[in-house]
Amino acid sequence: MASEVTRKDEIRNLAVIGHGHAGKTALVDAMAFHLKLTTRLGSTADGSSISDGEQEEKERKQTLAAHLFRMPAGTHQLNVFDTPGHPDFMAEAIAAVDVVETAVLVVNASNPLTFHARQLWNAAGVAGIGRAIVVTHLDHDNTNFDQVVEQLREAFGHAVVPATYPNATGSAFTSVHDVTHDEGPLAPKYHDMIEEDEAEVDDTLMEHYLEEGHLSHDEFEQNLRRAVAGQKLVPVFAVCPNRGLGMQQFLEFVEQHFPSPVCFGARGAGEPGSGSFGTLVEPDDGPFAGKVWKVVSDPYVGRLTFVRCFRGSLRKDGAVVDVRTGTSHKVAHLHSVHGTDNKEVDAIGVGDLFAISKIEDFVLGDTLCAEGALLEFPRPMFPQPTYSRHVWPKARGDEQKIGHALEKLATEDATLEYHRDAETGELLVTGMSPIHLEITFHRLHRRHGVDVEQGPPTIPYRETITSRADGHHRHKKQSGGRGQFAEVYLRMAPRQHGEGFEFVDSIVGGSIPRQFIPECEKGSRKFMAKGPLAGFPVVDVQVEIHDGKFHDVDSDALSFQLAAERACIDAFEKARPILLEPIMDVEIHVPERFTGDVAGNLASHRGRMSGMDLQDGVQVIKAQCPFSTMLDYSTQLRSITAGEGTFTMKMAHYEPVPPNIQADIVKAHKKQPE
Repeated sequence: MASEVTRKDEIRNLAVIGHGHAGKTALVDAMAFHLKLTTRLGSTADGSSISDGEQEEKERKQTLAAHLFRMPAGTHQLNVFDTPGHPDFMAEAIAAVDVVETAVLVVNASNPLTFHARQLWNAAGVAGIGRAIVVTHLDHDNTNFDQVVEQLREAFGHAVVPATYPNATGSAFTSVHDVTHDEGPLAPKYHDMIEEDEAEVDDTLMEHYLEEGHLSHDEFEQNLRRAVAGQKLVPVFAVCPNRGLGMQQFLEFVEQHFPSPVCFGARGAGEPGSGSFGTLVEPDDGPFAGKVWKVVSDPYVGRLTFVRCFRGSLRKDGAVVDVRTGTSHKVAHLHSVHGTDNKEVDAIGVGDLFAISKIEDFVLGDTLCAEGALLEFPRPMFPQPTYSRHVWPKARGDEQKIGHALEKLATEDATLEYHRDAETGELLVTGMSPIHLEITFHRLHRRHGVDVEQGPPTIPYRETITSRADGHHRHKKQSGGRGQFAEVYLRMAPRQHGEGFEFVDSIVGGSIPRQFIPECEKGSRKFMAKGPLAGFPVVDVQVEIHDGKFHDVDSDALSFQLAAERACIDAFEKARPILLEPIMDVEIHVPERFTGDVAGNLASHRGRMSGMDLQDGVQVIKAQCPFSTMLDYSTQLRSITAGEGTFTMKMAHYEPVPPNIQADIVKAHKKQPE
């Protein structure tokens, strides 16, 4: 097969990001159509889009994964990501942003500054890549391009400047003016604004700009790419993808003025395992270095690992080292990627985005290097999943299959986790929301033939006591032969939170023989595993055994275990037992206008607010809430904030359950069959 290596200065890697229904997929379809890669303009609505290739995407008519498309444009090679707009699938957008030179934020002119759009903008900023903005839906009524630009500049800074602008908005929108070609009445104004930002690329250019008051034509053209790469300029484009308006101007700017891998320059890396990434990796012909940005378990091809090459080249049958494991792998198959179509190639080079097949060990974020030249790129930071469900297979024979299938899906999805709860034995699957897990379970069925039932996870309550009490039990069982006998007297006392269980031997005078004291402790520990209040583990108690009786013939180890366990139950029930519930540290990010609604809702969750901080128009609310009230919070927060709120939570500590709620929990437990 022919090599697919492209000259690295002619590559343009860009990720199309934005809020749902902003027009990202429409833009990608229009780019393909304009470049004559398709014979008709694709549409998500009728299932003809080049991007929505998975069954779940076609059914829901929305993008759920990052899809890469190769788009030849004259002498240039555009590698374009279409990414999901739904916040629950933000990890896919973050992974794409991590391996490109430019992020193209698509905004709807009717509502350009959604909370999710700001999050994606910030993610591109953290990645340190160039940014551009495409404004869509300008042909809708009550839209105003100038107002949109002002909103964007106010939110994102003076670097935001139109590179193209519409002749009008609403139904009068029929053409687009190009600022770089001095078209239309506003071109001089926008041209001057671009020059001012562009001059910040370096001190020499700024000095010349200040001396002359402007840049020469050559200076203007030559430094646009550097300005975009250095985040000094954020070009804004007016585009109507479904009518093709502005597409020619946008694509021309992408080809000529978006940074190539060479223009963008070095990436940060470091010694493997050091956690420091101050070493610069230049996009040159040195030893191969790349990063895994996606993994897919294809039922036909096997595992496909998608990689970005940051340095050097890789040929078919070459070797790479997975820095995470230190293992060397021979790469037998290299593929160029275009949506769901993969073509085997002989070699790849700097700037290329490609796939490796039939190697099962690579995971998302891995650094792959040539042997003898190991380094490590930083892994992207993904949102933490917060919505958990207890799952079990519908078919009895699928118990073994479900773990293997979940492992494959979790390898692909950075925001999907699963584990077997050691306490309850439940298989818990955690994702971003009910929608996220619904799609996960759909993929379980479609790809792996596993169907699951689901329910809420069991809350890991604890039981303890609030006062001292004495306990006693006499175990006596007489049968035809040898009997069983043991009698135990003990005291139970509460300990400080976190001090755990303590067993104290206060037996004197041999009332219980020494060989049976360890059996009494075993019985006490068995009691701790399942409390009598509601069947949850008992914590932070002291058990002091101080008296008892035995029989020379009938007493044995089992008898004293049983007697001690039941004496513990006797004492526990007298010692004012309570339930403890897990309390979570919760951090909520919402647009400022929803602060009051979210705070009121937290109160209904028995939440206690511990702080608020306003960051760039985003309200950060910190609170502590019982875990039991947070099981469906992702759904509630989305409803309150029209889908714009996010939250994270982590375990903080345990606190007593209010008496009325404790009574309901205990009552529900008593009704459950043993």
